Amino acid sequence: MVSGIPSKPCRLASVLLLGLLLVAGCSRDSGVAEGRTKPRGRILENGLPIKIDTTNLPPGDPGLQVTFIKIGGVDAGTEYEARITDAATGSFDLIGADGKGIPPGKYRVAVTVAPFGSEDQLKGKYSREKSKIEIEVKPGEDVVIDLAQYK
Repeated sequence: MVSGIPSKPCRLASVLLLGLLLVAGCSRDSGVAEGRTKPRGRILENGLPIKIDTTNLPPGDPGLQVTFIKIGGVDAGTEYEARITDAATGSFDLIGADGKGIPPGKYRVAVTVAPFGSEDQLKGKYSREKSKIEIEVKPGEDVVIDLAQYK
């Protein structure tokens, strides 16, 4: 180093290290805890993305809530909220409360289409109490739920 300027090999090593950290942090399975998975998914209706009336949505509210409720095992009843990644396509990630994934297994799924505090466009048919949607979450597999199959 001359007059406070790092040498070229030092700068190159720093850039390479930063690049490796960025790539590792962007991996789909980065940060997945042992025995967990981070599925992505979509909510459809008759094979198409679910329609959401966005007229009265406050900023940042996707108008779609998807909750996975564990069935069976020591963690039965544990709820995992999906993170909505694109409400227009019904896309979500299921990363768990700690960001390290959820346990594979059987889940009941609740779906609500409503901005916070307003009436559910699905009339409560897929609420936590009434939903008949049951799916198996498997490591490495995405989740696609077509509401038409559960009418």
